[in-house]
Amino acid sequence: MQLYYIPTTRAVRPRWVLEEMGLSYELITVDIETTRQRDYQKLHPHGKVPVLVDEGVVIYESSAICSYLSDRYIDQGLAPALDSSARAYYYQWLFYASVTLEPPVEQYLFQKIPNLPENILPEGKRKGTSEQETLQWFQQVCEPLNDLLANNDYLVQNQFTTADIVTGGVLHWAFKLDMLQKETPIYRYLINLIERPAFKRANDQQAKH
Repeated sequence: MQLYYIPTTRAVRPRWVLEEMGLSYELITVDIETTRQRDYQKLHPHGKVPVLVDEGVVIYESSAICSYLSDRYIDQGLAPALDSSARAYYYQWLFYASVTLEPPVEQYLFQKIPNLPENILPEGKRKGTSEQETLQWFQQVCEPLNDLLANNDYLVQNQFTTADIVTGGVLHWAFKLDMLQKETPIYRYLINLIERPAFKRANDQQAKH
């Protein structure tokens, strides 16, 4: 199993899954120049990370990789059983993290660092909202999470799952951008997540695997 990876990107999330499960994998750290090469773009058409190669499977999109791994190795306990009612909430928060929570974080990142090579938004879209409006947007989408986490440590039946890994990955970006309000449930939740040994290994830019 091979994971193509650039530190501090979404590729940390599937690496975190792999570390939580203790699976053996080869970490292939690439750079922007490599991702622009034709051979790499056969793996990912947009020249991005992560990409997972697992025997005959070549898959990209971080949430998809995380979900794939968690189902393939479901005995590791990072995903609810397929016939469990908890599965509905697991899907809900997985999609919420990627579709609802992440867009204002990404928008704010590009506002703060407009020349990132990943910024493929059209010029007009980049300037569509102010930084303050983006922060307000982010606070609004955090509200359901704050409500749930006021009395829970984790998102799905108070058990740690891949939904927490994907959500935590988004929130860690927000944390580094100083978007999170302290003294909130979501802040406490993230601090607990990033104290996990598997996260620290996945986020270690110097680590070799």
